[in-house]
Amino acid sequence: MRSEPRREPVDVSQLCELMDAVFSQGGVFRFAPTGGSMRPMLREKRDTVVLAPVRGNVRKYDVILYRRADGQFVLHRVIRVEKSGELVLCGDAQVAPERGIRPEQVRGVLVSFSREGREVSATCVRYRVYAVLWVASRPARRVVRRVKRMFRRK
Repeated sequence: MRSEPRREPVDVSQLCELMDAVFSQGGVFRFAPTGGSMRPMLREKRDTVVLAPVRGNVRKYDVILYRRADGQFVLHRVIRVEKSGELVLCGDAQVAPERGIRPEQVRGVLVSFSREGREVSATCVRYRVYAVLWVASRPARRVVRRVKRMFRRK
C-alpha cells in the first residue's frame, strides 16, 4: 500500500536540487502545488502532481514546471510552441499568456496528477480532450472576464 505524500512546504531553492536528484535516479517527482493558477484542473495543496524529466520536445498542451528569470517556479500549460522553440504558457485559471519561455527553463513535465486518491494520467483521452478544449476556450474566457469586470464597476 502506498502512503500519502508528505504535505510539508519546501524551500523553493531546494526544489531544483530535490527534483534533479530524483530524476537522475530515474524517478518521478511528486508534490502538492500551491497557488490557484491551474484551477480548475489542480486545487491548491489538495491535489498532487507527478513530474518527470522532459524527454524530447515540450509540446502544446503539456503542463510544465519551469523557472522564471526571477527564480520563481511555476506550473503552467503550454498553449503554443513558437518556431524559435520558445514556449507560450498560461495557467488554466488565467487568460493572459506568458511568452518567451525557453526550453532550458523547463524543469519537468506533468505525467499525472492525483485528486482524492484517484490518479489521472496526462496521456488518457479524457485529460487530453480537457486540455485541448481548455486551451481553445481561452479567448472566450477572456471575454467573460471582461464582461464580469464591467458589471462589477457599475
